[in-house]
Amino acid sequence: MPAKGAYAYAEIVVSTPLDRAFTYAIPDALRERAMIGMRAIVPMRNQMKTGYIVALSNTTDLEEIRLLLDLPDEQPVFSQSMLELCRWMADYYCCSWGEALQCAAPPGMRVGAKMRYHLQQDRLEGRFSERQKKVIAALYSRGALTEGQLAKEIGRTALSNTLQALVRRGVLTAETILQQGGASIRTETWVRLVEDAVPDTENLLRFQRRAPKQAAVYLDLLHGEPERAATTMYEKHGVNATILRTLEKRGFITRFEKEFYRTPELSKDNRATKKHPLNPDQQAAYERIVAAMETDEYKTFLLHGITGSGKTEVYLQAIERMLALGRDAIILVPEISLTPQTVGRFFARFKEDIAVLHSGLGVGERYDEWRRAQRGEVRIVVGARSAIFAPLPNVGIIVVDEEHDHSYKQGEAPRYHARDVAVMRAKMNQAVCVLGSATPSIESYYNSEKKKFTRLSLLNRATSGTLPDVQLIDMRIETKEVGGKIVLSRTLEEAVKERVAAHEQVILLLNRRGYAPFVLCPQCGWVAECPNCNVSMTYHQNGALLRCHYCDTTAPKPVVCGKCHFNPLVYLGTGTQKAEEYLMRAFPGARVARMDADTTAGKGGHAKILGRFAAGEIDILIGTQMLAKGHDYPGVTLVGVINADTGLSMPDFRAAEQSFQLLTQVAGRAGRGNRPGEVHIQTFRPKHYAVQAAHHHDYAAFYEKEIHYRHSAGYPPFRRMANFAVESEDPLLAERHAVLLHRVTREQIQALSYQGVEILGPSPAAVSRVKKKYRWQLAVLSRSAKRINHLTRAVRDAFGTACETRQVQFKIDLDPYGMY
Repeated sequence: MPAKGAYAYAEIVVSTPLDRAFTYAIPDALRERAMIGMRAIVPMRNQMKTGYIVALSNTTDLEEIRLLLDLPDEQPVFSQSMLELCRWMADYYCCSWGEALQCAAPPGMRVGAKMRYHLQQDRLEGRFSERQKKVIAALYSRGALTEGQLAKEIGRTALSNTLQALVRRGVLTAETILQQGGASIRTETWVRLVEDAVPDTENLLRFQRRAPKQAAVYLDLLHGEPERAATTMYEKHGVNATILRTLEKRGFITRFEKEFYRTPELSKDNRATKKHPLNPDQQAAYERIVAAMETDEYKTFLLHGITGSGKTEVYLQAIERMLALGRDAIILVPEISLTPQTVGRFFARFKEDIAVLHSGLGVGERYDEWRRAQRGEVRIVVGARSAIFAPLPNVGIIVVDEEHDHSYKQGEAPRYHARDVAVMRAKMNQAVCVLGSATPSIESYYNSEKKKFTRLSLLNRATSGTLPDVQLIDMRIETKEVGGKIVLSRTLEEAVKERVAAHEQVILLLNRRGYAPFVLCPQCGWVAECPNCNVSMTYHQNGALLRCHYCDTTAPKPVVCGKCHFNPLVYLGTGTQKAEEYLMRAFPGARVARMDADTTAGKGGHAKILGRFAAGEIDILIGTQMLAKGHDYPGVTLVGVINADTGLSMPDFRAAEQSFQLLTQVAGRAGRGNRPGEVHIQTFRPKHYAVQAAHHHDYAAFYEKEIHYRHSAGYPPFRRMANFAVESEDPLLAERHAVLLHRVTREQIQALSYQGVEILGPSPAAVSRVKKKYRWQLAVLSRSAKRINHLTRAVRDAFGTACETRQVQFKIDLDPYGMY
């Protein structure tokens, strides 16, 4: 249990890059409440910060110490085990403990604080600067204002020094205002029968004659449930709050506020309602997992099962056994597009014992689901990346489904990988971690080869279906014979016609959204580029606009060339919008739908499209990589990949791995029912080993090639990598500080006497300018993970000292997914 008592001092970490705890005195009025794991509002420099109590004591060596301002909660937000997990995250990913804790807290519990300034008119004496006079005038005319309001009023962005000077002179006083981060506990009015106020028969009959609506409500409570929600009584009896107030005045009922949860709508997947018999491979995997669970033994299993092999049924039965043992379960899925179907299966099996956590929920829903888990009111949490921090009190099993998926990697600081955090949380809790995938990450498979993980294999499909037949279509030959730009090859187009005519469903993958990726002037070569990023803008036909897929800047569709004013312009390439338009023309009787970031932007967007697809309301579904992620629809008998080569040319050592995974996963969507499936992959590089391995459903062949290349180049998993980046709106500053970063890194390697550490770079990032900032990167590699961690911290501190401008930002990414 967290420490509690009348402690005088608290060690607090805050959500800033400052990697240390700060000591604050606890006000007398708050000492009895203070507990480890609580949030605390503290003053820091000239701001108010949200921090977390990580230790309590009655002594300190500090001579001057500031008071913490408030404790927003009655109970701790974090358990001791979650504090320890976030401490590990901070160490491993080189961020601060406070940043890691802030990442683990649900958005609805993030509290901020501002200072509001009051003018003391009796202290207006002496001389003031022009800026001080403007502040005084604004407060005199408008009353108390925050720093932000003052800055807006007088046209200044930085006023902290001016305000602090006026506070020191007594001209201003500062008041702290707490601001809840978007969610609060929701309550509703309930009514309760006063049982000792029941009238006798004669008075009851008189009551019914004189106030029939009041009597109807009263008798309903008397003869039914004595406590009901007020809204229930309104709907059932056609009454309003006045009737209830009158009954309360007469002493028949009491009204009270009762907390309730905002819960997301869940729908069952009836295929999972009953347990399915396990085949021999599934049974063997299940028994190995259960054996570790029953001895409370930490173990990580890699469940390598081909697509459709029944990994989910193994998860369901293992979790059922864990619940019987009295412990809880977390199930991670890579993206919210997968969550509805996965939740549907778990909800069908385990009913109300489930909470859902992902970014697609409203802030209030997410906050309430988090509280249900913390209070032990649910035993299972299903969700995306951040669900790994679910506050279940006694986690016994963590499942990471599709563990290879790069969306488990956080893109912003702290840049953690949910799979690795899951493994560590299981280890800290003496729990079982199950990593499941048909295409395991190279790192996880390598760990199973080295016996760090235990590999379990499912080699056959769980149903009567077999793996689909895969055909490679060489687009070099196709374009030479047909000529012009081709969306569907002749073979794939004929296959789509046959499947649609047979009332079967088709999935087409094109991993490029929009209508056309390039708008080009055929006369001078001008390309419509983003003004903020070093990339071309994509033409989107819906709305007739250009959109940057990096910063989301939009511009009207150009009528003439932006350089030589030539007309007409050429729209090059094919995105999902253009492909959808083509499909509607090519298959006029078919029901076509598109699934990409544009069509799924609203709340529940993924679920709506997938729900229509599951109901058979869509014949052809075209979309981006989100179509490849674990969907199970028995009606799909044909999958087509329109451009299989998109990812192979990316400047990233994981490019082949991610291409193989995408092709294999999307191929696995076909033939999952009773009817056989087929897959057509259109490619200009049919001999590439990733394409060939996907063609033959051969993970082992791909791994053998890929691990050889990784070993030759010294890339992960053979060495650990850290990627450093510098950014600035000034290109010369960015380049100069990239050179400074290289020098600092070499100096720290020499100072630490590290041998065998390799530096790659510095070099411009693959996309050298994003959101007006020029970007350079530098990577370091070493066989020692501990050395990489120590070196990263040393470089961070040394570069921070050497960099003398705030116009340059420095970023760190440990174990990067996708080079910066």
